[in-house]
Amino acid sequence: MVEGPGATRNGRKVQAAVGKHLVATPSVSSVGSASNPPTLPHHLEGELNGRNLKEAFTVGKELFLIFTLNEEVDEGVRLHFGMNGSLNVRNVKSTDLHKKPSGVPPWKRNNTPSLRLYFVNGIPLNYIIVEAWETTVTHPVSATSARNKMIDLTSRDVCSTLFNAQDVFTTIRQTGNNLIISDALLNQVICPGVGNIIKIESLHTSRVDPRRIVSTLTDGELRRIIRHSRKFSMDWLKSGRAGKKNVYNQTACGTCQGMTVKMQKIGGSTGDNLSGKGHAFMSRVTFWCTACQPLNASREDVGSLKPPSDTSSGLGNGTEAILAPTKAITNADRPQAHCPQHGQKFIKLCRVRKGGQNTLRIFFTCKRKGCQYFCWADGQFSNCKCGKKAILRVSKTERSGGRWFLCCASGDKSSKGNNSNGCGHFEWAKDEHLAYLSPLLTPLL
Repeated sequence: MVEGPGATRNGRKVQAAVGKHLVATPSVSSVGSASNPPTLPHHLEGELNGRNLKEAFTVGKELFLIFTLNEEVDEGVRLHFGMNGSLNVRNVKSTDLHKKPSGVPPWKRNNTPSLRLYFVNGIPLNYIIVEAWETTVTHPVSATSARNKMIDLTSRDVCSTLFNAQDVFTTIRQTGNNLIISDALLNQVICPGVGNIIKIESLHTSRVDPRRIVSTLTDGELRRIIRHSRKFSMDWLKSGRAGKKNVYNQTACGTCQGMTVKMQKIGGSTGDNLSGKGHAFMSRVTFWCTACQPLNASREDVGSLKPPSDTSSGLGNGTEAILAPTKAITNADRPQAHCPQHGQKFIKLCRVRKGGQNTLRIFFTCKRKGCQYFCWADGQFSNCKCGKKAILRVSKTERSGGRWFLCCASGDKSSKGNNSNGCGHFEWAKDEHLAYLSPLLTPLL
């Protein structure tokens, strides 16, 4: 998910085009080159051609581009970067317009962008190109509404220079007191820019269980959460990378080192309803440490928490089979995770995402650029009744969240458009399935 820091950095990139003149797709190209890529979405070429980019600003996770014509009519474009959106701004000469952008991952660079705009860069035949991938583009958007939104929310925007912690505190108390704290932080009217990673890590640092109702939090606890949310966000904004993840996508807590990380899909709820049935868009896979973030801890209890003495117990959260195998692995089919060129240090575990016969299977590969090492990592898994390798998934339910299981790939609901139950194969993963994967296995694989 592109959270507030990523959206803010994208907004800073676009500042290079502010004040510049938007033009239709340039027809000038170098001799023998392909035609220049068109403006995208296509309707923007006609509707915004000839306008100047007057403003570009972010509000939480949204980026607004405000265009003007003769300083009279303002019109907006809204960008929301979703899970994997990205934005690239580059200066190019007219002879290089057809070239693919640098600094963009190849799996995006070779795809059609969601947005492509051409701006004249002052010098004849020089352009600034703004491109965005995997991004929701909304047009037209009221420029007045966008500005009002910025004015109303900027003091609570976790990445804003005008951030006011007291305003956030007051708003949470007034409008989010009946929410679980997990939902209150993700509410983009209450805490613009806070995403799932910021929420999870700031709650962990504050030692607050994400299922706590806001009304049960002391003022000190709530202020601590706001302070850590701001710090984590600003560190991310400054460095361009999210900070250390102590519990997010982890099986062992980075603070107490215990096998005590709980994983569950929660949110979209009030009171005792934690299932997310009320507002599905607020439901997120959430991680927390049951030792560091006890549900019923008082302020004094939280301050005196110590690492658990038995770090292999798993506290019943289903992770003990991942990192605490109880018997040796003797399966002859076990994959050998060792790159012949670069050794075990550069091995990583991946999942097949493309559709096909092997979709969702896991495999080992090498991190080093250009290395062709590949090895299936599911040799120890059983076959389902379909004759295919069972796939490894992780439970996100309240009862068994964090526990791994094997199921039929044809019946996996995470496959887009899949409404089949497959052959119905299901079994809880055992030590022999997980032990060899444990150093590389993460819940969101």
